[in-house]
Amino acid sequence: MDNFQNLYYQLMKAYFSARKNKRNTQNQIAFELNLEHNIYVLATSIFNKKYTPKRSIAFVINKPVQREIFAADFSDRIVHHLLYNCVYGGIDKKLINDAYSCRKGKGTLYGINRVKKFMRACSHNYTKDAYILKLDIKSYFMNMEQKIILEFN
Repeated sequence: MDNFQNLYYQLMKAYFSARKNKRNTQNQIAFELNLEHNIYVLATSIFNKKYTPKRSIAFVINKPVQREIFAADFSDRIVHHLLYNCVYGGIDKKLINDAYSCRKGKGTLYGINRVKKFMRACSHNYTKDAYILKLDIKSYFMNMEQKIILEFN
């Protein structure tokens, strides 16, 4: 299989994983109406090194706290899934056990059980007082200095 065909195949796989929780959204339906053509156009732009992400859709949610959300265009979500599929195996091995986001076998229940284990350990099986801090730094990512982030590239 040549490189372009492989890219096309990998984008189709990425499409099916990207649509899992976005089924029947306006952006997903519009992409699917002309699926093969849209995947071909996306593959061509990536293959020719001409791919550029589209503008994100910005909106504010209020629950559980007020947050500004930037939602990627559906075609960009496909590229996100493509990249995730390509790099996941190598990166996952290097992460600590207590990093949970987007990891196979590391969902919410796994995290809850880990917290219970730590709580039992620090409270000597709930026989001594223990204190736990839960926090969220307001607008943490929005307030990070761009210069510092760009130095890591």
